[in-house]
Amino acid sequence: MTSFHPLSVRGRTLGNGREPAVCLSLMTADLTTLDSDVAAILALAPDVIEWRVDHFRAANSADEVFAAAARLRKAVGELPLIFTFRSELEGGAKTGLEPSAVGQLFARAATSKSFEFIDLELSLPVTIINAVIDMAHQSGAQVIVSSHHFDRTPSEEEIFGLLARGAEVGADAAKVAVMPETAADVIRLLSATERASRTLSLPLITMAMGSLGAITRIFGGLFGSALTFAAGERRSAPGQLPIGTLREIFAAVDQLEK
Repeated sequence: MTSFHPLSVRGRTLGNGREPAVCLSLMTADLTTLDSDVAAILALAPDVIEWRVDHFRAANSADEVFAAAARLRKAVGELPLIFTFRSELEGGAKTGLEPSAVGQLFARAATSKSFEFIDLELSLPVTIINAVIDMAHQSGAQVIVSSHHFDRTPSEEEIFGLLARGAEVGADAAKVAVMPETAADVIRLLSATERASRTLSLPLITMAMGSLGAITRIFGGLFGSALTFAAGERRSAPGQLPIGTLREIFAAVDQLEK
């Protein structure tokens, strides 16, 4: 039987404990649009907001990044925030930042107390991963270790291994996103998720992207995925459903149990 491990913050479960919590990504370009962009997302009532810092034009200035972070924290209140700096190799915006500068951003985010979660790509040097996890845990933040494959769907064993590696390095949640070409690719992703949910003791976040993978964004929770990403005014990855549509589907499924 699938073991669903929900994400939680300060002892509070995100989502309803049965379905994945719903996240919207904030891809604001600069401080002049931050307030309006945040207001638009808050109006859609997500469970979590991910700040995609790689889309922030001043990402090369740590001071500007964390001035924006402070405003974001104040604007969202208690709503959980994920700090994400997605690399270009894994689907992020082109920033030109050196790895050392990216590592410094993660370190400052981990200790800033502005974020409940820090997203770290598994492809980062293990020294950065270990250091940021330690800093985050000392500051009361959690770490999501992630791996994104926009060009393929790895084997079931590889997907499971990526999730297991997240657990091994001490992450609080493990994330894998893949790009399917066939229905069989989608099944592999779901099968690996279900297996990992039974054998690993941390929350999992998995999805197949594109139209083929839409089912994983809706019913991933049945296989053990604790968080799904929806679209607000913009999509941060292919295949994201509008948050209103996703909520309607969840509500319709809930009615089947009554």
